[in-house]
Amino acid sequence: MVERQMRNESKNAVRKAACILKALSSSGISGEELGNLATLCELPKATTHRLLASLMQEHLVTRVPQTRRYILAPAGQFHLTETQFHLIHSRRLRRVIAGLPLRENDAAFLLARSNDCAICIDAYFGDEIIPSLTQGVGGRVPLGFGPGATMILAGCPDETINGVLQKKRPRRHSEILLENIARARSAGYTTDQGTLISGVGGVAVSIPQSSVETTGLVLGVAFSIKGHPPGICDSLGKILLDAVQS
Repeated sequence: MVERQMRNESKNAVRKAACILKALSSSGISGEELGNLATLCELPKATTHRLLASLMQEHLVTRVPQTRRYILAPAGQFHLTETQFHLIHSRRLRRVIAGLPLRENDAAFLLARSNDCAICIDAYFGDEIIPSLTQGVGGRVPLGFGPGATMILAGCPDETINGVLQKKRPRRHSEILLENIARARSAGYTTDQGTLISGVGGVAVSIPQSSVETTGLVLGVAFSIKGHPPGICDSLGKILLDAVQS
């Protein structure tokens, strides 16, 4: 009898935790405060707080820096720095993204470095989800794989780049990566014209930061190549570069 009661309580706790995770998945990078989460999940505040503490211990949920809001923790225990958080929510960045010459179902992404990967920490999709390397918030790709991850790698110290190059890969791939890094450092942006995902182009630029506590954020876009005029990659790269530097 006692064992059955414990199993039922465990099932109820799992359902409640799942409700919290579902609510946080809808809140995106802004997150939710404790009281609002409790209301959304129709749970007492004390229960919500206890479950949040457990979810944080399991690295499924994290706190937004300098706030009382909770968000889903991206995979791999990655945590936003306070500088990154404020940049994500800045009016400047919203103006940049709103002013991009993107079509209805093109997408924009914010990426940051997490060890030897680039992780998507925010995404802006149209009505239809365009194929992308990270596939949305929390998705990861190795440094150097795709425009955004290459842009991050281009801003890393040479020893980091050498470490990536030393990983087993065809020699030509290493040569191409070095060429892409050199081009990124020279032009200030990186591009892909559908070589990684057929029919989908990509462009990425680094967002300048005054703080030196982090390598910084990268703004990338993914778009249907056939929906844009020829030369869109370089045109969009220059527009992005000008926008983030203004």
